Amino acid sequence: MIITDMDKCRGINTKCENCSLKKKSRCMEVCPTNAIKLIDNKAFSCITCGMCSKHCPNNAIKKNKFGGYYVSRVRCNGCGTCEKVCPIKIITMKKWTVKEKSGREKYAVYPDGICAMCGLCVIECENNARLYFDINDLKNSKNKLMAERYLNVFGIKPPTKEEIEKNEKIEGKVQLKDTIIEKGTINRLKVLSIKINSEKCVNCGKCIYICPKNTILEKNPVDGCTKCNICRDVCPKDAIENGVVNEEKCVLCNACIINCPKDVLKISDYKVIKSKEDKPTIPFNHCVNCGLCADNCPKNALKLVDNKIYYNPENCILCNKCVELCPNEVRVNKGNYISGACVLCEICINSCSEKAIEINERDKFTVIDSEECIACGTCGNVCPNNAIVVKINKFKSETDKTIHREIIFNNDCVMCESCAIHCPRDIIPNTTNYKKYIDKEKSFIRTDLDYCIFCGLCNRICPAEAIDTGKINLNKCEYCSACVNICPTNAISIYRLWNTEKEE
Repeated sequence: MIITDMDKCRGINTKCENCSLKKKSRCMEVCPTNAIKLIDNKAFSCITCGMCSKHCPNNAIKKNKFGGYYVSRVRCNGCGTCEKVCPIKIITMKKWTVKEKSGREKYAVYPDGICAMCGLCVIECENNARLYFDINDLKNSKNKLMAERYLNVFGIKPPTKEEIEKNEKIEGKVQLKDTIIEKGTINRLKVLSIKINSEKCVNCGKCIYICPKNTILEKNPVDGCTKCNICRDVCPKDAIENGVVNEEKCVLCNACIINCPKDVLKISDYKVIKSKEDKPTIPFNHCVNCGLCADNCPKNALKLVDNKIYYNPENCILCNKCVELCPNEVRVNKGNYISGACVLCEICINSCSEKAIEINERDKFTVIDSEECIACGTCGNVCPNNAIVVKINKFKSETDKTIHREIIFNNDCVMCESCAIHCPRDIIPNTTNYKKYIDKEKSFIRTDLDYCIFCGLCNRICPAEAIDTGKINLNKCEYCSACVNICPTNAISIYRLWNTEKEE
């Protein structure tokens, strides 16, 4: 809930005749659901106790990921039960004008005064008197006294220790400041994996073809000679280089033909000839040894030992769980086994003539604070371990166009880099060249105005100024999901498909 520090709260200004805050305090002005009222010139608001939701006969009042509540105006029949059961009597039944699809206006009665935890009162309070307050904070004795003082005004007792322990945890991907961030349990501090230096790489593809576990994949399979020079490595007479044969040395043993990964070579008129053009290939994505596949294998066919991923095909039931989870999409079902788990054998490193591959040690992400971050929450949406929270400390304003935020990773982060692959601003480090972009043609975003409370949080967070209190300009929209993740009433829905090619 959001409570008031009564020592700091100034309420309304009764002295100045021309003051805009003579009848309403600033927090009351900005609250989109009228969930704040004055008692002895101090601001008190809905305590998000959930009684309205619990007793609603139509299940029209729902809890959101921030701990607040919102009303489905489709389900609500205006019965007024929520108003009657509200322990602090802040809910009132309000008459609303609703425009039907036909254009005709009708009147309906819906509850007003339920806090959605949008946080606008906290942002706008000049005296810093409005505070985010999670029920778990009552374990702190100082906070407990503050809550008791606040709730005593309404004659309500704070929850007991047993009630606090039963309280459900917040699971939102985008959080406003001062919310609980779970620590997680996996706690891998470092990850080792190969890293390909794209500046040194000559795109010969040799690492792709000699990898015994098929953990390095090419961007676009080519039909031609990539100059991998595997033919030279297997030739017993040193008679070939990049597919070009020295006929005086060649003994037609066929070693180069048998081992050529692209079937470029053949024998014609007792000569080995190159039958296809030279075409470079790009090593695009590879295993980053995150162990996500091993963590989720239902039959223990995979295990992570010293950053190496071992695979036992005898246990594998080809359920494709690892294939579906792999962020870099290197796990491939080959019919009778699944390829793609790197064991750090270093064959690719030792075979690379350009020394473009090395073992890379990566520290676990903890906090990323970049000015380029738009706080969209995509990283949290795609994280397979729910290990990411985007913590928003301050929204952009007229004087400060920057959103002050942090990306916080808990111990369940395994450095799979799904967040980096999908990040629309590329602010999270990415080991591979693999990247995904939103396919706008096949994605959609919409606002259900029956849920919208017109709080304007979507306006404050949108990086493209593509939304105005729920109304979306699709020509400007980036489909970044910032508005979706910040919406306290789940009024905005998004569906996204991803491509590996960026739209022009």
